[in-house]
Amino acid sequence: MTNDLTVGKPLPAILRMSLPIMAGNLFQQFYGMTDTIIVGRLLGKYALAAVGSTSSLYNMILWFANGVAGGFAIILAQKFGARRYKELRQRLALSIMLSVAISLLVTVLSLLFIGRILHVMHTPAEIYPDAERYIITVLAGLTATVAYNMAASVLRALGDSRTPLFFLIFSSLLNIGLDVLFIGPLGWGTAGAARATVLAQAVSALLCVLYMARRYPVLRMDRSDWGFVPADAAQMLRLGLPLGFMGVMTASGIIILQVAINSFGPVSVAAYAAAAKVETLFSFPLGAYGMTMSNYCGQNYGAKNYDNIRKGIRDCILLMCVNALVFMVILETFSTQIAGLFLSAADAEVTALTAQYLHIIALFLPAFGLIMILRNSIQGMGNPWVSTLNGILESVCRIVWTIWLIRYGSFHELCYVNPTAWILAALMMLGVYEFGVRRSLR
Repeated sequence: MTNDLTVGKPLPAILRMSLPIMAGNLFQQFYGMTDTIIVGRLLGKYALAAVGSTSSLYNMILWFANGVAGGFAIILAQKFGARRYKELRQRLALSIMLSVAISLLVTVLSLLFIGRILHVMHTPAEIYPDAERYIITVLAGLTATVAYNMAASVLRALGDSRTPLFFLIFSSLLNIGLDVLFIGPLGWGTAGAARATVLAQAVSALLCVLYMARRYPVLRMDRSDWGFVPADAAQMLRLGLPLGFMGVMTASGIIILQVAINSFGPVSVAAYAAAAKVETLFSFPLGAYGMTMSNYCGQNYGAKNYDNIRKGIRDCILLMCVNALVFMVILETFSTQIAGLFLSAADAEVTALTAQYLHIIALFLPAFGLIMILRNSIQGMGNPWVSTLNGILESVCRIVWTIWLIRYGSFHELCYVNPTAWILAALMMLGVYEFGVRRSLR
């Protein structure tokens, strides 16, 4: 069932939309979390470091493809909010064609250069073979991952955030079972963890597409909807490509940071791999508010309900701050116990470094949530360039930190890289919203 976000009070609509997205983000991160825990427990710290050392590279490629798809979904939300259903179906068909073409191109290019990239990243020799096997497998399955995220984005554009959650829960449970099977009895090592993730994502994508075709009459396309109109494609790419570029810039800063971490040795690489998974597990639910506001603002912008947009942003920020405070308390109280999930008691040094990172990062989660809400709200109103520039600022901050880390830093200084980038990016978005966007909405 579609959910019209242009009617009623903003806060109930935002809650109905954001809670399933939040739960979905948690389960999606459960994929990576499960890989990391099972790999660390069954294969040891070097295999854990191998998986972790490639995560930033995979994120860069995935964030580009998903950023483009997310930009397409904003146009779908605007068409739905304006009740232009024929144009909605035409843009959906065009989104599918463009997403498939982009994901296949990105997959081929990344596989061609992956060996060279791993060398440039100074991947330690002890973990290089496992890292190469893992990243090649997940990159080969990139199209399946993009297909699921595209299908989920379309459903959210129509206000349905519950259906992607149900399919993702099923796929998460499937991923756990496949991880244990592929790594344990079959002995496929890190490649087994990657295969489990790709297969689970493919099942999730297939289920989403079948459900959409069956349950949403507004999305049922005929032959006339599948025409390729260059002007429409250019409009979609003008919105999608800047968001994809922003994903690349954000992830590039993280990749460069990974180079510095790799220079610290396998122990630091393993600690950061575990800590980054936990950081993502707690930060992505806050990112759910951003995904909600992208669709909320998109529908209301299409319907010209500008007052709803302003009130919705205010209510969502307050809701996010309460959520972030709860997460801060959990991480500050249980950092050591959470870090201990990833490795055996014999790896006490890795566990201690992981807990140190989590203690520091917990204090800055509200800044991350604020960035996500304001970026996505402005994107939903059809302006991707502010978000892109904000992503560049965040990346530049990480790069400057990394240059210093490589020469003088230690793991302790590493813990402040993301917080510093978040604070600067949040301040920029607050200024843009307060002195530009909010006044125009009046």
